[in-house]
Amino acid sequence: MADLFILFLLLLLVPYLLILGYLSRGFNHLKEYHIADKQPKISIIVCAHNEEKNIPHCLDCLLAQNYPQKKLEFLIVDDRSSDDTAKLIIKFSQEDKRIKLIRINDIIEGFAPKKRAIDTAIKQATGEIILLTDADGRPSETWISEMILHFSNNTDMVIGYAPYNIEPEYSIPKKLLALEYLSHAAVASASTGIGIPLTCVGTNMGYRKKLYEDVDGFGDYKHILSGDDDLFLTRVREFNRYSICYITSADAQVKNDPPQTTEKFIQQRMRYASKGLMYPKNVSIGLVLYYIFNLLILSGFFLGILSDKIFSYTLASFIAKGIADFLFMKKAANTLHELRSMDVLLIGEILHIPYVVIFGILGQLKRFNWGGRKS
Repeated sequence: MADLFILFLLLLLVPYLLILGYLSRGFNHLKEYHIADKQPKISIIVCAHNEEKNIPHCLDCLLAQNYPQKKLEFLIVDDRSSDDTAKLIIKFSQEDKRIKLIRINDIIEGFAPKKRAIDTAIKQATGEIILLTDADGRPSETWISEMILHFSNNTDMVIGYAPYNIEPEYSIPKKLLALEYLSHAAVASASTGIGIPLTCVGTNMGYRKKLYEDVDGFGDYKHILSGDDDLFLTRVREFNRYSICYITSADAQVKNDPPQTTEKFIQQRMRYASKGLMYPKNVSIGLVLYYIFNLLILSGFFLGILSDKIFSYTLASFIAKGIADFLFMKKAANTLHELRSMDVLLIGEILHIPYVVIFGILGQLKRFNWGGRKS
């Protein structure tokens, strides 16, 4: 029994180390892009559901962009808000005519609310390029200019990093959240570098309007409650004819706040994990094997109470995984100009294994709440 356990553990450890090493090579290719020399018209889309606390700051950041003002329009979608979100957007629109309020008051069965909100805004957009962020996003004043620099004639989609704010800066829990979010960006950027972009965040992404129309929007994914970002990216990637770029510049980052309560954190992570089996088969299989790998390490420490041999191999596997993760994350942190949370990497490595195991299961139960709608 012990030998069989160890065999399975090693059969998953070796590919993990090899894949992570191969993925790390992607960071070396991220600077290979063609800089655009045009300044096309841009449509910025923000979807808001009960965001009265966030939308003013978001709009202030968008209005402060250093891109030519006459080439910008801001499409702000009030998606069934019950607070003063719409009133605040109207107030801003009265002061700046580039801001347009789009209101959605109902839910269409078979069309996830946020995807429908984005789709509605894109159909009204007049810009050549669509940029998206969230109501709690805080884009730097150079965000639009930096993103557009990467839209060469051969680039159809640009994805970027949206780091968590760490306030106070010494907060270990906030650093751990920021580190976990950085790990997603690490996979997103490295995989894009090797030509197989796996994930992205809706807080910082953009694509040509023509691309959205060509792929028929969200297509078969439109009914899924989450995934307006990474599932759309998956859809674009699967067409295998579009160029996707990851932008590493610190001037293109869009900062946002981590979940402010434990409940919101749990709901958000369950939502993230719920998509694991909705990706193409090869990606889903990889995620399942990664889940099993973490499950084996976690169970190995418990089984190690009964078997010294299992404990030794489990500990060795954990250390090997930890070293590989450290090298990968260090390279990601340098590439993405994000070193703030690297001092809690050891804590994060220990917590990450039970985190994957627990949320991997909870996500498949699909009992989370997002935007006022339960899955």
